[in-house]
Amino acid sequence: MLEPEGFQKALEANETVMVAFVAPGSSDCQRMAPEYSKGALGLYPSIPSYAVDCDADTNKHLCAEQGATSLPTVKLFPRGNTLDPVIFDGERTSSGFFYWASRGVPNHIKRIRMLDHMQPWVDASAESGLPRALLLTKEKMIPLLWTVLGNKYAGQIELAYHRDRKGKTSVVMGLEPGEDKTSKVLIYAPGSTTFMRYQGLAKIDSLSKFFDSIVDGTADLETVNAQAAAEEFVPDEAELEIERKQEAQRIALLHGGFADLIDFEEALKSGINPHGSNSQGYPGMMGDMPKKEPEESGSRVEMPETGTMKKSEEQAASATSHATAEAPKDEL
Repeated sequence: MLEPEGFQKALEANETVMVAFVAPGSSDCQRMAPEYSKGALGLYPSIPSYAVDCDADTNKHLCAEQGATSLPTVKLFPRGNTLDPVIFDGERTSSGFFYWASRGVPNHIKRIRMLDHMQPWVDASAESGLPRALLLTKEKMIPLLWTVLGNKYAGQIELAYHRDRKGKTSVVMGLEPGEDKTSKVLIYAPGSTTFMRYQGLAKIDSLSKFFDSIVDGTADLETVNAQAAAEEFVPDEAELEIERKQEAQRIALLHGGFADLIDFEEALKSGINPHGSNSQGYPGMMGDMPKKEPEESGSRVEMPETGTMKKSEEQAASATSHATAEAPKDEL
């Protein structure tokens, strides 16, 4: 439960947060509690969820200030203190909370639909004076994690998304096509049209730490990237337990049971996936957990890949051979 100080701190980060104002003794609040908890589980950690006990004397002023006179009242704060909150008025189910909060994150992501639009975006965005981050992924929809980061760093870092369904764009840019459930984050320094490939973990906290380091545009990207690459993925037992619970919800629904749980099957169909892949994974991470590489004597951290769009007809033709002829023109 949050108290006033914790509530203000939760809003200071300029992130999307969901807050339930409740009275623990209320029968309506008691009925809502398990549904709210399941919704929060699906959103974790991309959208933090909290509760405020409005029966507590220390919280009465806060609840009155927030207009929480009829309890329970659930609010979504789209970007901390900077945007007006939205009151939940739907059915109080886990899926209702999940979809409502997911769709309530302000979208600041530039969607680059076609390969031909890539270089114009690189050239035009270089004039913004901001660092830029481009996500290449095989996912049909923008991962919630990426949308959350776009909202958090709006006006500081320009984030973009391109669906590289067959890996053609990656090849044209001098990268490997990539397997399913993999993504690539390319970083452009302010004013630059040359990218550097992010080498760190595709986790929300790791990406946030990296973005915090480059947000003012003065950091040496290679140094910061080498630091990100050195971070070792160590699964946390508490996070693994959350992953198991999230996976259990998905499996139950795929087998036609537990209709009161979050409908992850429908979420996946509509592209709202809190983990950014077509299957559940480690919370707050795009794709699968990294596999531990075998140790080799004299091993070292690979230097970050850099590059620009390849423009020769020969290279473009070579890249095309990696894509099937029937690929839709607007989705590569």
